Amino acid sequence: MSRFAPHPRPLEPPASPTRIPGRSPHQRSAVLRHSRSWAAHLEKACLAVVWGFGELMESSDRYTFGHCERVAAFAADIAGVLGLEQLQLTTVRVGAYLHDLGKVRVPREILNKPGRLDPEELETIRKHPVWGVELLAAVELPWDIAPIIRWHHERFDGTGYPDGLRGAEIPLNAQIIGIADAYDAITTTRSYRPAVSKRQALEEMRRNRRHWHPDVYTAFVQSFTHRRHAHASPRFDGMPGSGAA
Repeated sequence: MSRFAPHPRPLEPPASPTRIPGRSPHQRSAVLRHSRSWAAHLEKACLAVVWGFGELMESSDRYTFGHCERVAAFAADIAGVLGLEQLQLTTVRVGAYLHDLGKVRVPREILNKPGRLDPEELETIRKHPVWGVELLAAVELPWDIAPIIRWHHERFDGTGYPDGLRGAEIPLNAQIIGIADAYDAITTTRSYRPAVSKRQALEEMRRNRRHWHPDVYTAFVQSFTHRRHAHASPRFDGMPGSGAA
């Protein structure tokens, strides 16, 4: 059973045309088209806000700038290989943009510290998944991203945090973001170490494959055959860079 309170259902039109008395079939059809258009525009607006917020979180940190974009790209490819439906795919992408939201509460000197963190600093940074869920507690989004934010650092073998979940206890979407996040972390330069090559990263992921469900790890490997660019940058329709006006 989920540890989270039920989240809002996907956006729905404000009224069903079948509940409006005295309307002809043509009028009901027009109302339905208008309602669907309203829902689509509202969802697009929500996505644009999410995208902008993810960019804002990273704008002041040269080490992680673009991280959420890349994680979204990797995760979308993995989700595609796994055959996720459109709603799940959108949930994964939104979760990718906001998975590190809780890091806004982590002191900058810890985030950008060169070298190894001490135990107290490590304990602080490991609170960011819980803080992220807390920050979104009063925000209603049409995608169930709280499990992604809280559990993207959980590991299939039970060695992750913050709750030490293992196996099927970890939601699929959180596992997808987790493996994409791990790959990007080791292939980009951070304050405490340089980036490694794609080949070295894949070898490290292979050695640590016990951290992920076998199907998720296999989809991760297979996703490289579907990716044109290692650091592709996915955009939602209507977002900057999406090709929309």
